[in-house]
Amino acid sequence: MVKEIFSIISHYHTFQTGGLLMALAIVVHAEQSSYRRSGARMLITADGKWVGGISGGCLEGDVLKKASYAIHSKQPTTIRYDTREDDPNQIGVGLGCNGLLDIVIIPLNKNYDNLHPIKVLEKLSKRRVPSVLVTNLNNGHTLDTFNQMPEQKRLVEAVESAKSTLESNIFESEHAAYFIEVIKPSIHLYIFGCNYDVIPLIRIANNIGWFCKIVANPGKVSKYIFELSSGILDIKKGIPTMDEYSIPLIMGHDYKQDMEVLSCLTIEQYRYVGLLGPKKRKEKMLKELRRKGKSVQTNSLFGPMGLDTGADSPEEIAISIIAEIRAVFSGRKGGSLRERTKGIYEK
Repeated sequence: MVKEIFSIISHYHTFQTGGLLMALAIVVHAEQSSYRRSGARMLITADGKWVGGISGGCLEGDVLKKASYAIHSKQPTTIRYDTREDDPNQIGVGLGCNGLLDIVIIPLNKNYDNLHPIKVLEKLSKRRVPSVLVTNLNNGHTLDTFNQMPEQKRLVEAVESAKSTLESNIFESEHAAYFIEVIKPSIHLYIFGCNYDVIPLIRIANNIGWFCKIVANPGKVSKYIFELSSGILDIKKGIPTMDEYSIPLIMGHDYKQDMEVLSCLTIEQYRYVGLLGPKKRKEKMLKELRRKGKSVQTNSLFGPMGLDTGADSPEEIAISIIAEIRAVFSGRKGGSLRERTKGIYEK
């Protein structure tokens, strides 16, 4: 969803330069097997262009029509799509939705001043800690809750709860309904190594809105990797500063170099530390670290990294690594969805 946010922000500025009138559709509530969840967005222009999405394709056409009305009336509107029953007259039935979605459509050609839905979102998207965005569903105002929260005790409590649980929700007061949305930072991969097998990993990460920085000897990094990555950091300057949404991936293919990187990391500081190579190589490294007196916590050390998919090419291995990181950050095991006893999106 992070990539969608970045794309919408970028296209908003492009469309604005062209003088186009726009609306923003946001999924604010979802139940059962709806394709998209709360926070999914769709930027729509008055002439029918759109970026992002709020379903698997079965609702976008109808939302385009309703967005046109919102743009011209300059008033937000909330729509409910309920495809849980087999009603042949209901939009979305038979197209894979079979759930419930509440969607707010906010016209962007209205004066929101510093409460503009895109501008506030853009500011929060740059933060490296989870943020909470509050959208007033009645007037479309978007609040940066860290410095603009209205003095409403119950609303403030609901926002604090969202900060704690990192779960988005709807809050209704006597005067208005609010969408309290948690915006999480994008995942940043710090890849220690610059061999050809990092290329498919960078490509896939880029495609899903993650960022990749290469930590290596700049003189050994190919021009193509330079162009693909978000930056090159000189390994000679030591381990870069990384936050809790950063992932160190040790892929140097050099035992001594990889060992040095691993020894410099405080593994428990991260949710995921990836180590390429066979299990016995990892065990040898850990044994050496302990012999040197270093206490090693291995719960977040994944070596060999990647899900057990039988992958044997750089491209397939990259997919398994990205999937495992996604599972860890989602609190999942990475098994087959058909084995789940709960719904796909249930905790």
